[in-house]
Amino acid sequence: MAGRIPNSFIEILNDRINLVDVVTARVSLKKTGREYSGRCPFHDDSSPSFSVNPDKQVYHCFGCGVSGGLISFIMEFDRIDFISAIESLASLAGLEIPREADDPEATHRNSLYQLLEQADQCFRTALRSHAERSRAVVYLKNRGLTGEVAHRFGVGFAPPGWRFLYDILGSDNIHTKHLLESGLTTRNSTGREYDRFRDRIIFPIRDVRGRTIAFGGRVLDDSKPKYLNSPETLLFHKSETLYGLYEARQANRVLDRVIVVEGYMDVVALAQHGIPFAVATLGTALTGQHLDRLSRQTAQVIVCFDGDQAGKKAAKRALDTMLSFLSDEFSIRFLFLPDGQDPDSLVRAEGQAAFLARLNQALPASEALIQLLSEEVELSKIDGRARLTALALPKIAKVPTSIYKSLMLDTLAEMSGTRRRDLDLRLEEISSIIPLTPDHQSQKNNKSPPTEYLEESAVPEDHRSEQDEIDRLEMPMDWSGDATNAVPKEAPLIMPDPKNPAPLINRLLWLILQNPCRMTNIPTLPSSSQLINFQALRIICAWLSATKKPTTPALMGHFSGTEIGRLLSLLLRREALIPPDNQDKELSDGLKQLNKQLITEAMHQLADDARKGKISAEDLQQALAAHKN
Repeated sequence: MAGRIPNSFIEILNDRINLVDVVTARVSLKKTGREYSGRCPFHDDSSPSFSVNPDKQVYHCFGCGVSGGLISFIMEFDRIDFISAIESLASLAGLEIPREADDPEATHRNSLYQLLEQADQCFRTALRSHAERSRAVVYLKNRGLTGEVAHRFGVGFAPPGWRFLYDILGSDNIHTKHLLESGLTTRNSTGREYDRFRDRIIFPIRDVRGRTIAFGGRVLDDSKPKYLNSPETLLFHKSETLYGLYEARQANRVLDRVIVVEGYMDVVALAQHGIPFAVATLGTALTGQHLDRLSRQTAQVIVCFDGDQAGKKAAKRALDTMLSFLSDEFSIRFLFLPDGQDPDSLVRAEGQAAFLARLNQALPASEALIQLLSEEVELSKIDGRARLTALALPKIAKVPTSIYKSLMLDTLAEMSGTRRRDLDLRLEEISSIIPLTPDHQSQKNNKSPPTEYLEESAVPEDHRSEQDEIDRLEMPMDWSGDATNAVPKEAPLIMPDPKNPAPLINRLLWLILQNPCRMTNIPTLPSSSQLINFQALRIICAWLSATKKPTTPALMGHFSGTEIGRLLSLLLRREALIPPDNQDKELSDGLKQLNKQLITEAMHQLADDARKGKISAEDLQQALAAHKN
């Protein structure tokens, strides 16, 4: 049934079901003081590092850093989506899931999902029993595909002919309209409608929840186009979707690394040879949206390119998109394949061990950048080395501030024979004039949250505007199983240091974690500030405003799998910063102190604007007087 799950029902589940009971049904735990501990189910844990806090109803692993609440644990352990997790918990509690009033848009989307699922089953059935299936079966056998792998990826067959799907699924005007909208059929200039996919091996394209949202088809001979994808639809956006990501997540409890290849058969062939962590772009280059999604799933991406000149040119173009995503926690590597080889042919020729050895030798993006650029200059000559720095520095400027960026500069200094200090000075000049990268700029201007999230969101209508802001800035893993937006990379979060006093905002966040309900008066915060972790506080305050009965488990679960979630997890681990009896007063005093710091910061900014001639002296005086009042 369409319609959103009420937020109140989520709270009922959290109230009625004990996280410890849910975890101990899946993981062996022992009581240690006030908490329970055991080996982490989310990584290869040699000693007990997984802790469950029954009071706050949250879990945390001190080894891999995973944390969250009741819903996020079920989603991650059972590898299911948000709705399935709610259904599982509701069954455990003996409750029926209520639904809010039907949403016409959600109903329409659900109709498309159902139609695509029916089409998926038609293609699979055709591969098993259609009269013309033999060519497809022979093709797949010649490619070495087993029935088990074909079933895992849902491989099917679109028979030759113009109206295979149309005749089965186009029973009335509504269904034929939906066939067109979902890209399963197309219409010629005379108005005749017919199947888009004909005489092709079919690969269903799934979203992160495992729902079929589109299809890709490969020809059985050398005709063109070799690959044919569904067009852009309400459910399918090529620049955001990666083929095989759902299957990779299902096959790997922890995705240590992900290989990005070009074709469906590359993904399937690698899985066939025991390498089930490959994904493919869908007729587009690797986009910022792709990388943002992958950075939420894994710590390392390895992109396969051909080893010829065309492959190297493609790598150079890709670097411009990738550089702004590099960090100490997320790396991108380049694997250049031998001429004339693709991952499918190479893994069949060499086998799993040899291919994995190649992956281990993949070039880090930093080395690939400088190596590719150095091929354009003569390093034996002074002007060649100067040219290398001129080419490399504007690209390095796009990398967020990190140890990784510093090491890139060290490598460039060594190769060019330039003093590191000179490179740093030149980089400062370049960074002051380089704007946000196109991918980050588009994310920054994207005011609308993904429709997939809104469809299942449990946010009351009167809080929709606040929730839009949360979704735009921080997409939580716990609600949709995906995370497509992030805290802007130009303002990285500062994690707490147990050896040093906590900054003001970290202290406020710690207080909020102890009891989110004590934030009865949510402050109105400006859009930006230079205060440490201000962005995180602003996003969390927006979430608090949009949540009627905020709890620590709900807060942790909402931001699970994000940088904010990691920050909250680290803060939650800290010993008591403030005695319980003083926490309400400390929060009140802290918010007053924050307000003073923001006013001071705003006054300094106004004065700076006046010095630069951006505002008049009269406007400055009026603004200062307003702030004082």
